[in-house]
Amino acid sequence: SSGINAEYGGLIGWIGAIFPLASAEKAFEDVNEKLRIGLENFGLDNVCANLVVFWATRTAQCSMRIYHEFYWKDMDMYKQAFIKETPVAISNFPNEIVHSTRFASGDSYGNIKLFNYHDFGGHFSHIDNTEGVVTDLISFVSGL
Repeated sequence: SSGINAEYGGLIGWIGAIFPLASAEKAFEDVNEKLRIGLENFGLDNVCANLVVFWATRTAQCSMRIYHEFYWKDMDMYKQAFIKETPVAISNFPNEIVHSTRFASGDSYGNIKLFNYHDFGGHFSHIDNTEGVVTDLISFVSGL
């Protein structure tokens, strides 16, 4: 095992900082304040649960792969993966890393069944806005 999987201190640093930061508003200039707010949103229990899952399964490194491929690999790979006929639901959360507009999404996804904007939530919206995610999923599946 290598990298982040081999050293629990690195894993604690990565999850303890990155996960809460992804749940905080982007407007904060002070990283410590952003981390504090993010930790409140994400929750210490969720940080600990993720630590246990990644440490026990040794999957932290492979869970990062999609980010590496998204930022550093050929974007044509992603364009070829989309099937225009597949029903799609898109939920936008204000603290997400990347946002998608309905107009821009139409180029990639031809069959958008649900498109929604939420008042709060971030990259881990299933944790910091569970109700919004579940409501969208129920709406999407009900409409199929």
